Amino acid sequence: MQIRIMLIILALFLFAAPLTAQDMSNVRATADLSAIKEFALDNATQMHTATQAYLATIQSYYDLLASHDFDYVSAWEADNETLVRLISDARAQWLDASVHYETNEGIIAGVPSLSYYDVWIDAGASASEDPQNALDWQLKLPNGDILQSPGNFFHYITEPALWGTHPDFVGLAVDLNGDGEIKSSEMLPEANILLSGAQGLDSATAELVDAVNSWQPTIEDAFTAMVIMVPTMSGYFEEWKQSAYIEGDVAERENFVAVSRLFDINGILTGLNVTYDRVSAVVAETDADLDAQIDTGFSNLLDYVNNLYSQEQSGVRFSPEEADFFGSEAQHRAENLVALLAQAADELGLQLELK
Repeated sequence: MQIRIMLIILALFLFAAPLTAQDMSNVRATADLSAIKEFALDNATQMHTATQAYLATIQSYYDLLASHDFDYVSAWEADNETLVRLISDARAQWLDASVHYETNEGIIAGVPSLSYYDVWIDAGASASEDPQNALDWQLKLPNGDILQSPGNFFHYITEPALWGTHPDFVGLAVDLNGDGEIKSSEMLPEANILLSGAQGLDSATAELVDAVNSWQPTIEDAFTAMVIMVPTMSGYFEEWKQSAYIEGDVAERENFVAVSRLFDINGILTGLNVTYDRVSAVVAETDADLDAQIDTGFSNLLDYVNNLYSQEQSGVRFSPEEADFFGSEAQHRAENLVALLAQAADELGLQLELK
């Protein structure tokens, strides 16, 4: 989060006047907190359905390779049609799980009691990339190898394995689409890392579902999530700029190849916008004009990102310089929006648990 916006937020909350017990009771009664939980639980549950299907497909892939003693050349020569189908199915199932997570990420990452799962599943860096802040955990592979603090499941393990962007995660480069050429992402994934990643992602998702199911959301949770997650646009746009969607084949990033980061940003903002919709009545009772400004702020930011994504989908290839400009503009809009959200929390007398 930018230092300037953090100072604004802290200044607002420093002088916030707590509501009386009766006032706070009225606030909680007006906010539709159960709908926020229902939204989060629905997405987490659908994500788990996708990870279960993904794991079943990867298990079939692993078993097929095992039947060939993990001889990838032999497996490809004997069962190439089956392997192509399994990889295609697995990628579709992975994307299904990812879409439901990204729609949920604003809540999961922004609510302190749930944020651990964001680090573990989607956002945490590896120890090799960030040794001081990487989550300390181990991934044990079926062959007995252990990966220490390998980063999050989605973008450091399963995506690089399934799309072949990490050389150690590739079993054999093959012509998956049968056009006579072997291009990027055309390969047989290394079976051990693929299976352990699928097992871990499914297990972590099951834990996430349990955590969301046990979560009792508060209006403080809702505003904390929005205040923390809305002003994170510059980081996501930087990842987009460094990805293959901007840099093409020369991109050095091993992740964010399966789907554009713009699509992920849209999912995060959509979830946060849904969150605000469920508490906007509380703000409107106190300050109708502020509520309208926040609603407009969300709409403008979402429209801005959606427009860029639509252009990208239609074939427009943006330059790194344009990505920087778009990221700065999105961050500017996000900071204006979070200032309004912080003002609303201040007027409601909420005490937020900011990171």
